[in-house]
Amino acid sequence: MRIGKISDTLVALYNNDATRNRAVYLKGASGIGKSQVVYQAAEALGMPVVDLRLSQMDPVDLRGVPSITDNTTVWNTPSFFPQDADSRGFLFLDEITSAPPAIQAVAYQLILDRQIGEYHLPDGWMIIAAGNRQSDRGVTFTMAAPLLNRMTELEVETTLDDFRNWWFEHGKRPEIAAFLSDRADYLHRYDADHYGKQFPSPRAWAAANDILEMGFPEAVRIELLKGAVGDDAAGTFETFLRVWAVVPSIENIFRDPDSVEIPEQMNVRYCVAMGLAARMDRKTFNNAYAYLKRMPKEFQTLCVKLAYQRDPAISQATKFAEWATDNKDAFKRG
Repeated sequence: MRIGKISDTLVALYNNDATRNRAVYLKGASGIGKSQVVYQAAEALGMPVVDLRLSQMDPVDLRGVPSITDNTTVWNTPSFFPQDADSRGFLFLDEITSAPPAIQAVAYQLILDRQIGEYHLPDGWMIIAAGNRQSDRGVTFTMAAPLLNRMTELEVETTLDDFRNWWFEHGKRPEIAAFLSDRADYLHRYDADHYGKQFPSPRAWAAANDILEMGFPEAVRIELLKGAVGDDAAGTFETFLRVWAVVPSIENIFRDPDSVEIPEQMNVRYCVAMGLAARMDRKTFNNAYAYLKRMPKEFQTLCVKLAYQRDPAISQATKFAEWATDNKDAFKRG
């Protein structure tokens, strides 16, 4: 399932009394945002997440430390488990495939019976687990078949559309979106033959965004980018940044769209489209659209959809209705 659909799916499963009681297992490649969509779903529902990194825990961390009361062993419930019977939220068992079998055995009872020993998980809580695939060559253990069978498994995948939607919603740098629109093969590129080396992923590109925000000198920037997305992706992206530096001025497009030439090169067109998507608003939409209409249809649609995702107020611009009429099926596509 596309990662852009996961958050809404978790909300729907939580809101159903029957499906809330069955754990969901998100399985997918490293760095694509599995953990983040859990927090997005919780935010949409207005409730917290208890995040347990199982790979960093021992069985006693889940089971609780025993003590003696009246000559009887009593297991002390860990403080991170929700106690209020009326509370609600997600109990997130992250890195479950990196947890050794002893931890998985304890998690089995929690997932199967919603309890560990004397502790019972309140009805308002839903269990979500997440883990990487064994093919990703991380620290993984085979999940026990009975444990897996007690969960609804969702194979999570990332797509360029989902990445761009999230990217613009969160106000990230448009040059990275432009680069990946032209070179989608760098969105997530993991090579098991180069195990132990850095690689590009949505999470790594978010780190690259923060590096660009710092305004480092080029020599420092390239080294930091290599450390974030790997040598190959960083080198190709640095070359792309030279293209970005000479794209037509967005301010000139907003001011006088007819005076700005349409680039011939595909990668420069992506630069302009992403730049406009990141900055247009309802006041500048009309001129931006006048410019976009001179570009191929796919650039028009991509740019306006991303701009609307970021700022729905552009729909109040007078020319937006014209665009919506000409592209009435745009919001129906994935």
